[in-house]
Amino acid sequence: MELDEEITEVDEIDALEREYRWFLRTEVRPQIGYLQGILTECKERLPPASFSDRQKNPREERFVVSPTNGGDFLKCIVTLTGSRITAADVTFRMATAKNPGQMMKLGIPPEAPYQLQQLQDALNAVSDALAHLAAQDAEYEFQTAEEVIKIIQPAMAQLSQARSTLIVPKKRSFDELKGAFHRRHFVPPLPADMSASFYLQAHKLVFALYQILPGTGKFDCYQGEVSIPWLTESLVLLTVALQTCQQLLDKMNIFMQNLDLSPKPFD
Repeated sequence: MELDEEITEVDEIDALEREYRWFLRTEVRPQIGYLQGILTECKERLPPASFSDRQKNPREERFVVSPTNGGDFLKCIVTLTGSRITAADVTFRMATAKNPGQMMKLGIPPEAPYQLQQLQDALNAVSDALAHLAAQDAEYEFQTAEEVIKIIQPAMAQLSQARSTLIVPKKRSFDELKGAFHRRHFVPPLPADMSASFYLQAHKLVFALYQILPGTGKFDCYQGEVSIPWLTESLVLLTVALQTCQQLLDKMNIFMQNLDLSPKPFD
């Protein structure tokens, strides 16, 4: 009985080793190619930092930003050109005790477009992942699990960074938001107790207006948002790419945990 169990275990290991060598020969390269295709699609959806990057005019889109919790206290029409907000028309009804119905208007001047740095950072990370995957010759036949892990892990880290960049905006203090460099984007100049910003949160473009609460050091935040279709598509592609990376790594880890993978030449 024990001998039969030993023979069965040897057969299982032998079968797993054959699967391992077959997988390296025939499956890894196509999956990396599939991954590169997904990331190329994702990169095409993310706008470049400068208009000359892709030898064509950047897309210009207009969006109506609606208050997050409903109401009509905030109206905002935005023109997004590539990765920059090149125009904005904002109307805000201020909620003050003295002037509860006072309207404030502000906009983005053409000479100071608002750069959405999240888009540039995400594009850079996707580009770095593609460059890393392309570093290995397309005809190269992988010999070991370590080689696969070495190429997939860094690419996966870049893709995780790209996805996080779009989903989780960088938090800024009110002092940063009211700095001269940031406030220059808005005309007419905002009052000293107010600031504003645009940022991305997952598939949405968010406009936020901040107002200091007198005597507290805290501030109220009024928000509006709009969904951007190509951001939704980009996030879906990043998710699929990350799943593909994880599946490859999981497969390699299974082989490494169950086989003696000391270097051996292929037959």
